[in-house]
Formats: sequence, structure tokens, C-alpha cells
Amino acid sequence: MVELVTRHPHWFAAWLSGFLSDVVRSLDPDDPWRNLAIVEGQTVHPDKSPFGTWVDASDIVHVSIEDIRADLGLAALEKPLSDQSAQLVSVAAHGWDAALTWCEANMVKAAVLSPEQGADFFKTASSALRWVIHRRRLFSGIEDPFVQVSGVAWIMRADKMTSGEPWDEARAARHLQANTVQPGTYRQFNPSPE
Repeated sequence: MVELVTRHPHWFAAWLSGFLSDVVRSLDPDDPWRNLAIVEGQTVHPDKSPFGTWVDASDIVHVSIEDIRADLGLAALEKPLSDQSAQLVSVAAHGWDAALTWCEANMVKAAVLSPEQGADFFKTASSALRWVIHRRRLFSGIEDPFVQVSGVAWIMRADKMTSGEPWDEARAARHLQANTVQPGTYRQFNPSPE
């Protein structure tokens, strides 16, 4: 994957932007993870508390043991997000185009990246994806097909985007809408206000 990112960073940015944005925007509209902001380079929750550590999932996951690496509900979030990964999660809530703009401004500095730049981009992307996929699965379950379907669909869309071809944005929007976590679901998991 790092080699792919290094050789085709614009394609990877297009794929990542769409896939990540789909997963973030598929969360309940009230979920704080869908309503993050970037303030002076720091990604924050709506209440202005920092975002990017496993504590961010404790709003809906009961912390049952001291070592979260052994906790199935939190192990995926054991490593804190980098500032860039956290920013990418926040930006993705505004759509694939906002995420793509962010990637091109912050990660894709050339038509081909150095191996170090490719590795950095992949690490930033994979961390953000791991976190948002984990969040979605807390609500929709591990068998939820949306994550895989969206990831595969964005392969073809990224191909079209990077070759300048039109793609069916309306169909993509309908698929996302049909697979968004029902509004009010977050409050069922966390009935107390932020």
C-alpha cells in the first residue's frame, strides 16, 4: 500500500477522501465524531475538548479493564491519532471534496511522493480509517457491509476522478443516505448531553 500511495498519491487521495468521508458521514448526525472542528490546529469535540485518544470512544463504550489493548471495544483505538489524522476525520465530515482538498494541501506535495512521504500519508490515512470504521461498527455491528461496499465503490470512483471522467455522484449520495446510522441512535447509547 505504501508503494501505491508513493506512486499514485492523487489516486490514493481521491479514494481515501471518498471512503473516509462516506464512513464519517454515515454516523448519526448527532454523533460528536461527525461534528468535530479544527481550532488552531487542534481537532476538538463540539464541547471544545480535544479529540484523538481512546477516551473519545468512552462516551458509548463501557471501559471494563485497565489495559485497553485487551478490550475488544477499545483496542482499535489504543494508539492516539496524530494531529493530521484527527484533522482528516474532522474534514471528512464535510464531504469527499473537502477531504480531497485537505489531502492535496497537506499530504500530496507532488505527482510522485518519496517513500517517506508515502509512508507518512498511508499512516495518517490508515489511522483515520481505523478509527472511523471502529466507530461505525459500534453502531452497526461487525457484519455491516457498508464499509466494504463503500471502500470498493471508491476504487472505481477514484479511477474516474483521476482520469477526469464523470462519475455518478447522485447514486453515491443515495447509497450513503440509505446506509446512514439512524438519527437518534447516538442518544440511545449516550442519553446524557455532552
